Amino acid sequence: MTAPVEELKVRARLLRKALAAREPAALARAEATARQRRWPTGEGCSLSRCLNLVAVEAGFTHWDHARTVLAGNARPGSDMGRFWYAPACAALLNHWCTSLAEARLALAAAPGRYLLPYGRQFVVVETPFIAALGLDPDDPAWSALERDVAGGYGSAPWRVLAAARLAATRGNTGQAGHRPR
Repeated sequence: MTAPVEELKVRARLLRKALAAREPAALARAEATARQRRWPTGEGCSLSRCLNLVAVEAGFTHWDHARTVLAGNARPGSDMGRFWYAPACAALLNHWCTSLAEARLALAAAPGRYLLPYGRQFVVVETPFIAALGLDPDDPAWSALERDVAGGYGSAPWRVLAAARLAATRGNTGQAGHRPR
């Protein structure tokens, strides 16, 4: 299994190659992401630009944000991005919390749920949310984390789930990174 940071680097190199070849799907993808972020469009295909584009697609604000979070180096209270969210989750009911303490209380009150970070907030979700992320709710890593992704941040089980989350978005650009409306 490829480490999440390395996976994004591979995606950026593939995107760069596709942009250099002027592949219509890659050009449209880069243009759409640049417009969404209000970045200049038509900026070519540098590796730096492609790293930023794939980071945004994965739910982060830019490459350095993705690299910091996915490497397990973010500080407590940092923006964790929208990596643990997908548009398919928008219709699902869940419990939003502004603090980790509040989220842990909600998790303790609802056995069988999962605690995920979202930006600087937290969400306690049920199994269909996890499945909508493309993750296996029965993966042993969930038990190792006691279903608390925020609490297990940076640990080996967290890295397993982060890699699985990224793998679930492979070929589905835009699956992570969109805000709920």
